[in-house]
Amino acid sequence: MRIQRLIEETLLEIDSDLQVALEGLAVAELNWSPTNESNSIGFTFWHQTRAEDAWISDFAIGRQQIFERDCWAMIWKISPADTGFNYGKDQLAMFITPPISELHQYANAVRRQTLEYLQKLSEVDFDLKPDSDHPYRKGYTLGRMFGHILCELSQHLGHIRYLRGLQRGLNH
Repeated sequence: MRIQRLIEETLLEIDSDLQVALEGLAVAELNWSPTNESNSIGFTFWHQTRAEDAWISDFAIGRQQIFERDCWAMIWKISPADTGFNYGKDQLAMFITPPISELHQYANAVRRQTLEYLQKLSEVDFDLKPDSDHPYRKGYTLGRMFGHILCELSQHLGHIRYLRGLQRGLNH
């Protein structure tokens, strides 16, 4: 199996599982968190999409992020540079989850870009190290970037499922 196919299938599996985890949630459930220092489902969905957008747009492709380019930052009144990374309890308290339908639109645009970019890569491209002065991206290859994205998305999917379970119980 080609590495591109493995990554694509994993991303599509995450998407499918995420749709099930988000299905039917009310706004209150999207915004609920167990403590004031915990992420909500809505925040986590937004953050994971922002992270993928930043990695693919900035690091890999070297262009403006979809978040800013498609005006989501302006519509949601969130700084274009904001990804939710290292949020504290005050920032979490002030975060307003965008409408879920709009979050899905943004996430779908990010995923389309990721998959289109992925399909253009050859096997040797995964060893390329894009120039980056970002402290968390120095030395990353495209292969390591995709590994990081898959790991982060899987972790956040688990967070979302856990938060849903705390609110609705098992298998609801």
